[in-house]
Amino acid sequence: MNKRVKRWKFLLPLIIGMVVMSVAFALISYDTFRDVEIEDYENYAKGLTGLIAENIIRPNDVEGYLQMGRAFPNYKETEQKLYKLRDAYPDVIYLYAYRIEKDGLHVVFDLDTEQFKGSAPGTVEHFFPDLKPYIQDMLDGKEIPSIMSREEYGYVLTVLTPIYDSRGICQCYVGADCSMDQLTGYVWKIIRQVVHAFIIVFAVALIAAIVMTNISFKRMKKLENRAYIDTLTGLQNRTAFYENMGGLTKKIADGTADFSTLMIDVNYLKKVNDVYGHEQGNTYLQNAANLIRKHFGNEGLYRIGGDEFAMLLEGKAQEGTEEKIRAFKEEMAQIQADESLQPWEKPSAAVGLAKYIQGEHDMPDAVLRQADEYMYADKVAMKAVRTD
Repeated sequence: MNKRVKRWKFLLPLIIGMVVMSVAFALISYDTFRDVEIEDYENYAKGLTGLIAENIIRPNDVEGYLQMGRAFPNYKETEQKLYKLRDAYPDVIYLYAYRIEKDGLHVVFDLDTEQFKGSAPGTVEHFFPDLKPYIQDMLDGKEIPSIMSREEYGYVLTVLTPIYDSRGICQCYVGADCSMDQLTGYVWKIIRQVVHAFIIVFAVALIAAIVMTNISFKRMKKLENRAYIDTLTGLQNRTAFYENMGGLTKKIADGTADFSTLMIDVNYLKKVNDVYGHEQGNTYLQNAANLIRKHFGNEGLYRIGGDEFAMLLEGKAQEGTEEKIRAFKEEMAQIQADESLQPWEKPSAAVGLAKYIQGEHDMPDAVLRQADEYMYADKVAMKAVRTD
């Protein structure tokens, strides 16, 4: 009896200590993971709204949009461009543009979703609660921070970017909302990992410290890498892509830039998902990524969207790219002709290549847009443009 008591006196503090460590680790991991995810989504949404503010919505047309709505010239064309952009950014669930007045939000654009029909242009909406602290700043046309909110539309991260005219007057704000509901699922995943760790500790108390140290290292390393790695394909993700784009901006400014951008857009992903299921859709994307990696290598290759890949090629890395594109397309054609393969084993993709030209391109985004245009032309030639 005394030996049993002594054993519990030794094991109980160890078990309690490991439980405390497990809970603390779970909380730290969750906070770290959440911060990384929020920053990732924020950069993602800022990239979209910045693109729209600079290239899609013309500030001089905003007043006409408000007064005449869809009857105003180019309104429908601009609206269609916004729909295409939203489709290209799968994590963005709501995309809109508002002029801010004292009486509320004057709708310039408000895209329909599967759950909600957008408000007509010229409609005045009430300020949502989390926006109220920034109303005066928005009336003054200032930039505001991203907003996390829980409302009738769900748990969202909102990014609002002002659109200024040539006089520096803010004509409206373009907004993008990213759904953050998936974080709940990640919380449960972390809780399950902690419970599993506790069972291990309880069963093998004497070696639990070593086991938990190894697990902690691996998990923290995984969380750190997650900020820059796409988990499905193993390629670098859009966060890494935009960070490296920032480096190119500095090189353009000091006159040392020498780079090209390659855009690759996988065709028929939605069809594979709809017909064969998302598991086969993931396999289809992985097969596409492997084929891209085979011909172009890992260096400078990113997955920047659901079915979009991009490469930043600098210096000598640009040499032979056109030959690689031809070889890539030839192998795709051979794969497509192989009747022994399943549809998800036969990836198809459109390609666009653009090179930075000093004096013609003022920012890396301009090269990216040009490559995207060439890619879209290639997609048209392949007759792979989505019509849904």
